[in-house]
Amino acid sequence: MKNAYLNFAQMITGIMVAVLLFIHIAVQKLGVILSFLGFKISDPLAFNSMMERARQGLWAGIYICLLAFGLFHALNGLRNILLETGLSPAKMRTLTWLIIIFGLIFFALGTYVPLVLLTT
Repeated sequence: MKNAYLNFAQMITGIMVAVLLFIHIAVQKLGVILSFLGFKISDPLAFNSMMERARQGLWAGIYICLLAFGLFHALNGLRNILLETGLSPAKMRTLTWLIIIFGLIFFALGTYVPLVLLTT
């Protein structure tokens, strides 16, 4: 039953990654889309424009959520693949804890920059 919850979470995080990536890519291409429609805006890929977005709480939240969902989705998928190799229960627990620790370290490192930019 425990794996059913993880499989459901795997599906939900996959959907969330797709939605957040769509938002991220749409903003990156917003200048092209709006200029095609006749509107003039600054280049969304310019450094100043990116820094301005990074200092907004909404975008920091989107980037942190994208990181959290992406990390969970990727690491849970990797865990599922590795557990299919037929490891003993003790090795499976060790592997699970190593993946959790690895994910937490990378989440902490990945949230550092958006949080620093948000506070500056």
